Amino acid sequence: MRSKPGTWLLHLALATIVAGACVTHFFGEQGEIHLRADKAETIANSRSSVSLFLWDFRVVNDAQGNPADFISELRLLDRSVKPLVVDEGVVRMNRPLKYHGWRFCQSDYDSDQLGVVLSYNYDPWGIGITYTGYALLLVAMIAFFFQKRTYFRTMLKSVTSNSLLLGRAGVGLFAVLVIALAIIMTKVVTPKPPLQPVLQTPLLGIHVSVIMLAYTLFAVMMVNGILGLCMPKQRERLMHLSQLLLYPALFCLTAGIFIGAVWANMSWGRYWGWDPKETWALITMLVYAALLHWPWLKNLTVKRSYSKAVLQQSGLTTKWSIAYHACCVMAFLLVLFTYFGVSYLLGGLHSYAN
Repeated sequence: MRSKPGTWLLHLALATIVAGACVTHFFGEQGEIHLRADKAETIANSRSSVSLFLWDFRVVNDAQGNPADFISELRLLDRSVKPLVVDEGVVRMNRPLKYHGWRFCQSDYDSDQLGVVLSYNYDPWGIGITYTGYALLLVAMIAFFFQKRTYFRTMLKSVTSNSLLLGRAGVGLFAVLVIALAIIMTKVVTPKPPLQPVLQTPLLGIHVSVIMLAYTLFAVMMVNGILGLCMPKQRERLMHLSQLLLYPALFCLTAGIFIGAVWANMSWGRYWGWDPKETWALITMLVYAALLHWPWLKNLTVKRSYSKAVLQQSGLTTKWSIAYHACCVMAFLLVLFTYFGVSYLLGGLHSYAN
């Protein structure tokens, strides 16, 4: 990987994200605190102590009278510094309050609207390391497409050299995109309940759009897999097309997951909670990441000294292409379960997604 900076940076970014998560897990603190208008509460650790008093809480409604935002006005007192000074702060949905290393997010409120539940965390280092990993990951995914001597470039040349296959792939991809757009537009124009306050953020559109683009490309790979299993003469070429599409598809899914993590950190004060849809999206990402390493796996089992003619004669090339197409078809079952099955069978915070 030393000769491929984009690939090297990609793995470094993933290692940085894992390191940040470990710092958060072992050194960060998180929890919930219930505040009533007539009583101050204190949270403390070995490094800081903060007293909170709920000064005011209100629900902001939109023009139709539906809740659009929850606002908690707080008085805060940092007891770890002298002299003691009372500060003010506001917590809103998707807008956490940051105060001397603490972060407070709106979680719930009492029915009489005289009390609120805030989630909090104290993680001055872990979040910074993790977000640095997110930034490196974005740069790495963009840089990857510009580096030379990669398997992606090899597959790109293979596909573009076959004008007939490229034309059919373009028509198929266009058809799938039109169908996906029609489904999305149908949901948009169909009357539905107002969005919950937590969903009223620009990150919703970005998060959903990027992941839906990934799912669309995975669907094209699945169709290629079925065609590859049924059309022996086009099997290897269709495999090259699927291998080409895998890179942008996996990168979009990964970006969508981490955009959702940033959004969750703004809304609930933690970027990962092992919600069923989060977990299955991660499983889907890891499975397709394994497919991304297909050339490496193939090189482990097939001697590089073998010529292409020897491989063709032994049937290894055919077996590998059949196995790849079958994996693409089976992997798409994970996509379907993540999108539909989790929402209707497992529930969780994402049960409203469909």
